[in-house]
Amino acid sequence: MEVSEISEPMEFSMGLNTNSLTINEYDYLEFKPEELTSVQHLYINDTYCIKSFGGHAFTALKTLCIQKCKELEFLPHAEGAEQYALDKLSIGSSCDSLISLPLGFFPNLTRLCIWDCANLESLSMPEGIHNKDLLKSLKTLDISDCPKFVSFPKRGLPTPNLISISFSNCKNLKELPHELHTLNSLKSMTISDCPQLVSLSQGGLPPRLSTLSITFCDKLMLGKEWGLHKLDCLRWLEIEGGCKNVYSFPDENLLPSNLNSLRVTGLSNLKHVNCKGLQHLTALKTLKISHRFLPQD
Repeated sequence: MEVSEISEPMEFSMGLNTNSLTINEYDYLEFKPEELTSVQHLYINDTYCIKSFGGHAFTALKTLCIQKCKELEFLPHAEGAEQYALDKLSIGSSCDSLISLPLGFFPNLTRLCIWDCANLESLSMPEGIHNKDLLKSLKTLDISDCPKFVSFPKRGLPTPNLISISFSNCKNLKELPHELHTLNSLKSMTISDCPQLVSLSQGGLPPRLSTLSITFCDKLMLGKEWGLHKLDCLRWLEIEGGCKNVYSFPDENLLPSNLNSLRVTGLSNLKHVNCKGLQHLTALKTLKISHRFLPQD
């Protein structure tokens, strides 16, 4: 069900059998969340009719997408709240009051996407809960354009089956989640425009990564501590910008032998391509190493 083009104040109610609801651009709708306890898919876009979300009213939801609702308060820990059945959660350009998202309320999530949340600082876990499998269903995590985002749960992400992770344009993010190397299902990792990021992971990268893209992370330094040579499943590697410690690329034994595609561009101090570091890449099909200061042989 979709509700649209309401120009005068009106009260909105519906039967309990409504499965899906989309609300777009309404200032005048008098919304009663307690009447929508059976809604499973809710899409809210650019509206002021819902002032807050949380508690027991939406415990049946499977999908929640909130866009362009800056003033909406997202309160998963509100009185009466229990663990939600949410499968997909998207919050974009919304919820300016949201400082920390408590993951413990969403054990069934398969996809979590957050973008342009101006004051979001962290993903958190309740005190005293250390279950590393709490979000065992989560497959995709994407956070972008969150300028104040800086931290994750202290013991790392409780996401043993995570497949794809992406952080983009998080200007104050200095480090990635702890214990990334324990995420054995992770296949794709994209890190872009995080200028304060100083390291990837103290314990190394996930062992089954097949795709890794790191672009415009100015303070990140490339080295063997990344453990790229240990990533036997890595097939696609992109590095653009940052890595100001690199004058010659690649060092011998830096890269895994099974790479199919290697793209390295925009390294400001790169002067030399070390062919010896490429000789063992017998599976390589695509190679691009470029910078305007490289000598032309």
